[in-house]
Amino acid sequence: MNNVQINFTIIIPHYNIPSLLIRCLNSIPVREDIQVVVVDDCSPDFELYKSKYVQLSRPYLELYQTPKGGSAGRARNIGIEKAKGKWVIFMDADDLFADNMEVLLDEIVDRNEDLLFFNYKSVYSDDLKKDAKRNYYQKYIQRYKKTGDDSDLRYNFESFWGKIIKRSLIESNNILCDETRYGNDVYLSAQCGYFAKSIAVVDKVLFIVTERAGSLASSQFGDVGMSFNEMYIRTDVSTRKINLLYKVYPVCMESWLGLPLLKRYPLKSGMYILLTSIKYPKFLCFLVSRVFGKVMK
Repeated sequence: MNNVQINFTIIIPHYNIPSLLIRCLNSIPVREDIQVVVVDDCSPDFELYKSKYVQLSRPYLELYQTPKGGSAGRARNIGIEKAKGKWVIFMDADDLFADNMEVLLDEIVDRNEDLLFFNYKSVYSDDLKKDAKRNYYQKYIQRYKKTGDDSDLRYNFESFWGKIIKRSLIESNNILCDETRYGNDVYLSAQCGYFAKSIAVVDKVLFIVTERAGSLASSQFGDVGMSFNEMYIRTDVSTRKINLLYKVYPVCMESWLGLPLLKRYPLKSGMYILLTSIKYPKFLCFLVSRVFGKVMK
């Protein structure tokens, strides 16, 4: 790979779902200009996976392991460190790419924008033909197409999937993931939107996003209850996002109060709003100004 122009780096964190990881890898073409970086987050059978699955030794794939487990963000940061591509794509191990991925990547490789957003399809992991409910970001794509306002895409599209990022944007602004168990995509996504000089929407399905029991997203958007620890982490990273984007606070407020976890857990969330308001003075000022602003109206 040293003498080849790497156009894309696909970073995939993994923990203990090897069959789904292989499904994801099988959706990626083997090409010398596509660097695939898989970072295992200390799966108990990691050594067994390496010997069992030939796909993990395919050409142009690099396999690493985190020094300690418990954070997909830490795994993604290792991927960022190893990235050589012009564009960086983050993918979850239980998701996969659309069949026409290769064509879509070839279409955008020379684009000048810093950040590209793609449409996606939401399906169930155990039945890829059955539509699921993780469609909450598609409204931002449709709003952008109708109004040209890109603020929702920049600041409220919080998942790693659905976007392709110029590596130069990440490196020039020292952008990294939070190394938290939950919500490690929130702050990185906000930073990318904040620092990107230009963005664009490619309204074609590139990502196939799955929904499955036992995933970390299931407590936030599914039917599984959320622990106090998870609530604290998710609220904290969301508040850090607002602290970063203080100057564009009307957009941030819509995002933060619109988070499903705040709708589903108003009492818990209210408690953490108070705690994080003390921790982040800018957010406290912002919160007071928004409350009094609404009262004055």
